[in-house]
Amino acid sequence: MDPKLAQEIIADTARGYDLISEKFSQTRNHLWRDLEFIGSYCKKGDKVLDFGCGNGRLWEFLQKKNIDYTGLDISDKLLAKAKNQFRGPGINFQKISGLDSLPLESDSFNAVYAIAVFHHLPGKEIRKKMAAELYRILRPEGTVVITVWNLWPASTHGDDCSSTRGGQKKYWRNIFFNWEEKLLGRSFLDWNDCYIDFQDNRGRIFPRYHHAFTKKELAGLFSQAGFSIGKCDTINGKNIVLVGSK
Repeated sequence: MDPKLAQEIIADTARGYDLISEKFSQTRNHLWRDLEFIGSYCKKGDKVLDFGCGNGRLWEFLQKKNIDYTGLDISDKLLAKAKNQFRGPGINFQKISGLDSLPLESDSFNAVYAIAVFHHLPGKEIRKKMAAELYRILRPEGTVVITVWNLWPASTHGDDCSSTRGGQKKYWRNIFFNWEEKLLGRSFLDWNDCYIDFQDNRGRIFPRYHHAFTKKELAGLFSQAGFSIGKCDTINGKNIVLVGSK
């Protein structure tokens, strides 16, 4: 992807999440039940990074473990909601203005989480850079937990079955639309990219950029960054979950 376009998408994403922050917080006020098992990857007293923290819902889920928590995000309004709701010692929310590097020291976190973040990062180079940054700031033997939306058609049975993403909503049509536009020379997105609309409470629509990861691609991205991959599975058809270690 052209670097200028990638930076434009990042800026649009920040503005878009500010626009939909109210409805987003209403629909993201707790961790999805399918993903509650990821709490087992940090322990009491750990120093934890929440990359793309949004309104701080991961902190609310993990707070009983008395962790030292840092949340990073690009949306001013989502961060304002997080700061207003969650206060106290061991809680730190920070704004990041770009995705060239993270303002954090190397080898400083026991666990790093990125929940539904990497599919919003435009272009291979930015995704590689951020995976490398997460590796840099993680302590030796630390754990990284990554989730991305599974936008591909789901199977009709077993653990991959889903009535939402990959199923009823059929977001893969957005991907195929981009393929068609690229073949016609009308899209400058990468292959397997797309936009998915999100509507706020006032009816305003924010087209959110998404990259449709496969399990193989996600595992390859974090393996290349240096992580040892412990698991990379599709959960209930909705999300791909990767767990790795340094």
